[in-house]
Amino acid sequence: MILRLCASASLALAGPAAARLAEPRAEQVQAEAPGSTLRDSDYRIGRIVYRLGSAARAHCPDRFPLTGLLFHHLAEYRPADRAEAIRRYGLDSGPGILAVIPDSPAARSGLAAGDVLVSVNGRPFPAPASVGAEEQSKRWRLRVEAPEILLEEQLRLGPVRLEVRRDGRSFPLTLESVPGCPARGRLARSGQANAFADGRYAIMTTRFLRFFRSDDELAVALAHELAHNILRHPQQLEAQGVPNGILRHIGRNARLVRATEEEADRLSVRLLWSAGYDLAAIIPFWRRLYARPDSQLQIISAHPSLRMRERIINEVLAELAPQPRPS
Repeated sequence: MILRLCASASLALAGPAAARLAEPRAEQVQAEAPGSTLRDSDYRIGRIVYRLGSAARAHCPDRFPLTGLLFHHLAEYRPADRAEAIRRYGLDSGPGILAVIPDSPAARSGLAAGDVLVSVNGRPFPAPASVGAEEQSKRWRLRVEAPEILLEEQLRLGPVRLEVRRDGRSFPLTLESVPGCPARGRLARSGQANAFADGRYAIMTTRFLRFFRSDDELAVALAHELAHNILRHPQQLEAQGVPNGILRHIGRNARLVRATEEEADRLSVRLLWSAGYDLAAIIPFWRRLYARPDSQLQIISAHPSLRMRERIINEVLAELAPQPRPS
């Protein structure tokens, strides 16, 4: 669910390339596409989410094919910028690769930032121009994600054969995956401090990102949102008729939401334990979050109290203590 520091309306989600076209900053990582708008913050989210998903596979009955790829799509650019995005990145041919996580299947396959994927197992990816023409926001997001969904579906069957375009030429390449938890992360440009799970992605806003003192703290929040998606809480609450808005925090709805929050707290500790993050960062993070003057977590009845969260976290840590931690 939502880790909210201020009241907010729904966010307009966008991928890392949704901001205006810009030249890379000096601190950008080498793994990103030349000239892309991927910033170190996007790459930071991608690395942590990949680490959590790949290390915690034992906690996920539905194994997800992880590749270590971060994408951008033509439709994620403003209409006025799309011609320039095509010129720079060739995104009229298919999804572009913004970054490749080191030591991932994508890195081992030879894929690189700046590549464009044209087809998978002989099946062309959806035409980017037609996706960009979609006006209804919910359908637009589903169509933007369609190439990634197609790739995931094919990878579930085994290694895939890709047609890749690089520097004006096309060539075949085989991509494998590693089984893990459903780990998809997205950084949304927003002046509101928020993190939430939408059923597919763990979404963090740029303003909330400034709150975290370390990758260990950031991993706590991302693991919590990934846990919601792994446990299919958004779909579960929708099926139970729990609405968004103020009614979500009242009566039966609040009890149902609170139950999912407690389940996500328990699983998130196990994800962090498996991925080797500093477990001593978990409770201090929650204490800082609850202590903020603009935090609503203490007054929203759909969220556990800080005392309850600490009790849950300590219970799971006690369960894990006798076990050898994965290296």
